[in-house]
Amino acid sequence: MRLLTAVFLLHCVIVYLASSSNTVKCYCTDDHCVPYGACDGIVCLVGILRDSNQVIRTCGTRPLGCYKDEDDRWTDLCACDQPFCNTFSYLRSHTSQRRDTHELDDVPLVFERVDRPDDGMPPPNQPPITASSLLTVLLVVVPLTVGGATVMVC
Repeated sequence: MRLLTAVFLLHCVIVYLASSSNTVKCYCTDDHCVPYGACDGIVCLVGILRDSNQVIRTCGTRPLGCYKDEDDRWTDLCACDQPFCNTFSYLRSHTSQRRDTHELDDVPLVFERVDRPDDGMPPPNQPPITASSLLTVLLVVVPLTVGGATVMVC
């Protein structure tokens, strides 16, 4: 009887260890895990929602790696298998690595900075500087001379 109990307990421990090794603990900011902020799953997911641009951290069953425009829900999505690996810094670093490996033509540009060469001349649509010198004389020099003359008279 003792041997049967020991075998049963050993079997339970092995089943528990096997089932717990398949899951990983992750941060969770999804709606289904509000009270605790953590979940257990096959992989940890971190991604940016397409409709609200929110960063969501949750558990899931996706293949490991980072994906762009994976489906209608995510713009960027990363899956990792380490405990609490689904952080925004993980998403940012792995999506930037993915973008660095693409050709420049493959990556769509959201913003492109275009600087005009500095030749020392103002841009063509800017008014000449001499137009504002008359305003400087009228708004600074004339009141100062009137004030100075008033002080001298009194």
